[in-house]
Order: sequence, then C-alpha cells, then structure tokens
Amino acid sequence: MKWLREPFVQFLLVGAILALAWSALSGRLADDDANRIEMDAQEIELLAANWERQWQRPPTEEELRGLVDSRVREEILYRTAQSMGLDRNDVVVRRRMVQKMELLSQDLATITDPPETEVRTYFAENRDTYLVPPQISFRHVYFNLDQRGYEQAEADARALLAELRTTEPDEVEVAALGDRFMLASAYRMRTPEEIAREFGSRFAEAIVGLERGWHGPIGSGYGTHLVEVTERVEARPPEFEEVRERVSADYSRVRRERANELLVETLSAEYEISIDSAAIHNRSLEALREAAE
Repeated sequence: MKWLREPFVQFLLVGAILALAWSALSGRLADDDANRIEMDAQEIELLAANWERQWQRPPTEEELRGLVDSRVREEILYRTAQSMGLDRNDVVVRRRMVQKMELLSQDLATITDPPETEVRTYFAENRDTYLVPPQISFRHVYFNLDQRGYEQAEADARALLAELRTTEPDEVEVAALGDRFMLASAYRMRTPEEIAREFGSRFAEAIVGLERGWHGPIGSGYGTHLVEVTERVEARPPEFEEVRERVSADYSRVRRERANELLVETLSAEYEISIDSAAIHNRSLEALREAAE
C-alpha cells in the first residue's frame, strides 16, 4: 500500500503507538506495582544474549546472576533518580533524550527503502553535486630550492622551459633533467584531489586549468617544477549508475533530516509556544554595543 510509505502517515502511526505506550505506562505506574521490578525469562534471555554477543560464549550461572543483579541495581537507581526529578534541568540528559527522539524518527524514515524513482529524482535535482572531476596526465621536472636557492631555481627552470617548448624529450630524458625527486616523474589520469595529496593544494590548483604543453615554474611543498600536461579530461556530469551508491546514501540522509523536521513540526502542534522576541532583540543589541566598545 503506497500510502504507508508516506512519511506523514508513518508519523501518525508512530504517534499513535507512542501515545498508547505512554497511556499503558502511566496506568501501570498508577498501580500498586509501580515499585515492582520483575526480571522475567525474556529479560534474562536478553541479558544473556547480549553477553554472548560480546564475549562469544554463554555466561555462567554466576555471571548471569551478576548481570541480573546489576540490571536490578540500575533500575532501582534510575527510578529513584527519576522520582527525585534528577533528570530535570540536566543538559546532558536533555541532549541524550533529544538524540533518542531524533533516532526514533530516523529509524522510522528508514523502515522501507526509498523507491528508485525518488532516488533518481533526487539525483536529477542535485546532479551538479556529483560532477566527475577533471583528470590530468602530466610529467614534471623538479628543482630543489634547498640546493639551488629560490632565485637560481626559478632562473634555471625558466631557461629549461624555453628549451622544452622547442624539443620533445622522451620519458627517460625528462626524468634525467632537474634534480632528483623522491616521487614519480610522470602521473596518469589524476584528479585534482589526488594531485593535492602528493604535491599540495597550491600545486594542484595551479595545474588543474592548464592546457596541454609545458608550463612553469610552479611551486609545491617540495620546491619548484616545470610541468607538461600530456592529457586532460574535463569535468562532466555523471550517469546515475556511476554514483548510485553515493546518491542513495545522500538521499537516505536527507530523508532522515526531513523525518526529524516533520516530527518536530507534528509535535509542535501539541504545544503552546511563547518566545520573548523583544528579549532576543535587546540581547543582540547589547552584544553589538559591547563589540563596538
């Protein structure tokens, strides 16, 4: 049934379930059993199963009794703290409870996988986000600033650049020019991000827009370089299949965010909210005056 996939319908259902659960809980707490703590077979089995998942073996009877005693102790302290109102005005507790509510709405949003038509629509609306980056093949000649000094290295690079633009040296000849470099002298089909990881962002930004041929001098974290761009593929919009997994993950995140927004919007209708806008305005003015002084 398509209507069950609608987020608003799902929230109405969960809201009804939560209301029933709270009603049942409130009624139980009003009974004489409000102070009763019962560790039944189901609860004990859950404790044992959690232990077994963690330690890859079932607990001994002594260990299981320890788990039960610990769980009872925890419940006693929790109920007592709650009855004393210790959960009120506690920032950590408030944030944790907000987080659990958000997780609840997120779980609801992911009860069913989104239809592919929705994922494809999201992709079409955000296609520029998934641009396939440009790729560049290049080779380079390295000049060591520590050995030559900055001015000499720049002068040597410019002199060699004039020669390289009139000749066509092979890979071996290029590798022998300049100074010894710890990394490769030629790279094939690298993205700007990959280039930045090896040479630094300044070097990557400098060569990403270059046309084919020799260019330089171009600085990097190592020194200065002459660079020949031998091949380049421009950035392009991707096909859906190329980025399907990434788009699906992004759309799932968006669904979770929308679920949280819808949850707050739905619950807000149950509250009378009063905000002192004048106090906000006055406090902002005060902050501006203090900053100006």
